[in-house]
Amino acid sequence: MKPFKKNDFPTLGIEEELHLINPETAELMSSVNEIMALLDTKFRERVCYELLQCVLETRTGAYKTVVELVQEAANGRTVLAESCKKLNVNIVAAGSHPFSDWKEQPFVDSEHYRWVRDNHGYIAHRMLAFGLHIHVGVKSEEAAIYVMNEMRRWAYPLLALSANSPYYDGVDTGLVSTRAHLFHSMPRTKFAPPFKSFPELVAYYEKLIAAGDITRPGDLWWIIRPQPPLGTVEFRIFDMPTSVRRIGALAALIQSAVATYQDSFFAGEPVSNLHAGYLEENWWKAMRYGLSAKIVEPETEEIITISEQLRRLIELTVPKAKELHAEQHLDFASTMIEQGSESDLQRVLYKDLNGDLVALEKELARKTLDFSV
Repeated sequence: MKPFKKNDFPTLGIEEELHLINPETAELMSSVNEIMALLDTKFRERVCYELLQCVLETRTGAYKTVVELVQEAANGRTVLAESCKKLNVNIVAAGSHPFSDWKEQPFVDSEHYRWVRDNHGYIAHRMLAFGLHIHVGVKSEEAAIYVMNEMRRWAYPLLALSANSPYYDGVDTGLVSTRAHLFHSMPRTKFAPPFKSFPELVAYYEKLIAAGDITRPGDLWWIIRPQPPLGTVEFRIFDMPTSVRRIGALAALIQSAVATYQDSFFAGEPVSNLHAGYLEENWWKAMRYGLSAKIVEPETEEIITISEQLRRLIELTVPKAKELHAEQHLDFASTMIEQGSESDLQRVLYKDLNGDLVALEKELARKTLDFSV
């Protein structure tokens, strides 16, 4: 594992997993190689492969403000869409594809993705699951461990807020985040063990390497993990939002929360005692029921709704959001709670479209490039 790069400022960066469809049929298209070949050299540097050939990932640089990040995300989608249009391909930002057959999707032909396919079999083949990853810079590896542990209490409400994958394999799954269900079929994809120090995490990693369970640090697929070469804590909680504005709200919450807990770490405040059983149960309820679910708060053991837990997170982060000039985006997080998740909105739209999943996917493609909502 590489040394930890120290960041004096809580910088922001994101990765977006976007899927590729046929504009007429809305079926997935395995066009990633052709698209990669078409991109100009400069933009190609910020685009990479994912597991399947119907997906690609875009990456931003590191920014100090949410405003800059959101603008870069919108620009990236616009540039990519223009290139894809030349190949008669549309990009879609959502957590799942509603109807394409997962059995028909070829893997990217690389050594690592062959390892993923061969080691995880059926589970890997079903992985039509598309997420948003948010990175926040921290000052030290020990601060990263502290932040990872504290942020566990907010992981499940943030999943519920970002949920955007109710349809899969031609049906309404009954989940608000089918992506989370698919992703968590893989090992090492939920909460990291509550490490007490960075050396303890490194020792754990080295044991998994020795046992042949993983091949590199990136195979630790936890929903919250350190990224030593970048000097960040990476949050892999989220369904891929269709709305760039929603990305801004999630980024504001994460940046402000990380900065708040980093201050607590350097002030010498102890790590919260969070009940692992409640964390696991709450994650399930967030994935299944979303914002309205009742949960057991993992430290106080209060019975509250996930929406109330989110309001507590917003309250916690307001001072730091003002300091980081993110208050406008944080305010929109409250609006999102009232509007419902994008899974909720997809279900309303599906009904309005007379139960037509093809029309739904085409509308999601349109909304992917509508930066006003």
